[in-house]
Amino acid sequence: MRFKFATGTVALGTAAALALATALPAQAADPGVTSNKIVIGTTTPLTGPAAPGYKDIPVAAKAYFDYVNKNGGVNGRQIDLRIFDDAYNPALTKKGTSQLILRDKIFAMYGALGTPTHSAVVQDLNRRGIPDVFVNTGGASFDNAKKYPMTFPYFPSYIVESKAMGYYIANDPVLNAKKKCLFYQDGEFGDNAKVGFNAAGTKFETTTSYFSGQQVSPLIAQITKLKSAGCELVVFFGVTSATANVLGTAARAAFAPTWVVTSVGSDPTVMSAVLGANTNAILKGVYVPSWIAPPQDTQNPYVSQMRAIASAAGLQWNFYTYYGINTAYVLAQALKAAGKDLTREGLVNVLETQAKNFRSAAVVPMVINSKSHQGLTGFYMGQYNANGEVERLTDYILLATSSSTGIAKKATFRPAAPTKKLLP
Repeated sequence: MRFKFATGTVALGTAAALALATALPAQAADPGVTSNKIVIGTTTPLTGPAAPGYKDIPVAAKAYFDYVNKNGGVNGRQIDLRIFDDAYNPALTKKGTSQLILRDKIFAMYGALGTPTHSAVVQDLNRRGIPDVFVNTGGASFDNAKKYPMTFPYFPSYIVESKAMGYYIANDPVLNAKKKCLFYQDGEFGDNAKVGFNAAGTKFETTTSYFSGQQVSPLIAQITKLKSAGCELVVFFGVTSATANVLGTAARAAFAPTWVVTSVGSDPTVMSAVLGANTNAILKGVYVPSWIAPPQDTQNPYVSQMRAIASAAGLQWNFYTYYGINTAYVLAQALKAAGKDLTREGLVNVLETQAKNFRSAAVVPMVINSKSHQGLTGFYMGQYNANGEVERLTDYILLATSSSTGIAKKATFRPAAPTKKLLP
């Protein structure tokens, strides 16, 4: 065996060659991993009509990673999060994803936001074998371990959410007696909602919708239609900016049905940009499912520690900040469990075999294995109080799958306590 050096060629015996190979530093098997760094990337709307609320998620995640880095990192490595602003535009998502892969050499994609945006790149990420971890959307299509073996959703799908809503409405005599209507965002967001409600047996008298990009408008025509139809209970599936416009327009039109809104689109600190001082009054009584410990519950050890991390970073405490820190905490645990010899294959294996053991502020179980990448599996029902806080209404949770059939089922779940100092 011969090794060529700058000074010439030197002959080595097999034993000596093996000794030399052992002495050389190990090379990272995959891009984005060095002896002291892990590079991950995300695409999200920092600007544009969908930015309110969602822009807070990656900033909060970075604050958590910075906190971990100051405390020694993960297995001796610092986490380096690269954020690309795609303005909720699929064309920009493609551009940003390509940049993160080719220029930034990311090890994994983390927390990429949006159903239409991420749908534009999910196949390419899987084709390249890049872990696509904790996608920030409830789009049920991403839970497909066979088609997308590298993609892992985190929060429950919109099908699971609508099944949970349908179950709660059907089992509340007052709500079930009302004339029910559905208002949704066009595309997979709304399609998933309809699948879940159909499985739950929920019947709507009237439906209406808006298209992505229209959420910055007051949506007057849709509210007029719902009011004219005499809707007494309206379920709304839309992003936060759309929810604010819907509720604000309804209030101005003296249209006051019972509202049930999706978990991803109703944070009062974000909605106040549209609704102003009337935000809490308009939100009071609105029903909303949730899967996470209430963010105002400072007695909860997850809430208190995550809120402290947000405060130290100068971030406003809201659902999106909370969510960003929470998923970053779970990813850090997965990276640590994958070991010092970090590889993409190793991370995927850990997610599929150990995810149920990862700790978080979620109050519902997580299901990830080789056959299902569902992520979180259910909700409890909550309702906004006069202070703009979601109060939990049920001591039980409602679990479901993303299948087009099957209903939500009642269950109980006790989450494990956080790790020491909320470090992985």
